[in-house]
Amino acid sequence: MSLLRLVGGPVYYVLMTGLRGQTLGKMALGIKVVDERGQVPGVGRAALREVIGKFLSALALGLGFLWIAWDGKKQGWHDKIATTFVVRALR
Repeated sequence: MSLLRLVGGPVYYVLMTGLRGQTLGKMALGIKVVDERGQVPGVGRAALREVIGKFLSALALGLGFLWIAWDGKKQGWHDKIATTFVVRALR
């Protein structure tokens, strides 16, 4: 069961973000992840953001997530690494 959690979580985030730009939580909040052209990021870029980028953001005591508060473009390290942005979703 723990292997399913270890693999299933990242697969969910990568596929939902890569193919739709939104997880269920982002849908509920009305936000979306896009690339620099405003398109859904695709699976490769989403994997870079969700797996490697978020790992590095968390590794530095969460500073990569807090970076959003100081960044002019409101990007965390995971967004900078993958060249993604979080924007309001059109309804």
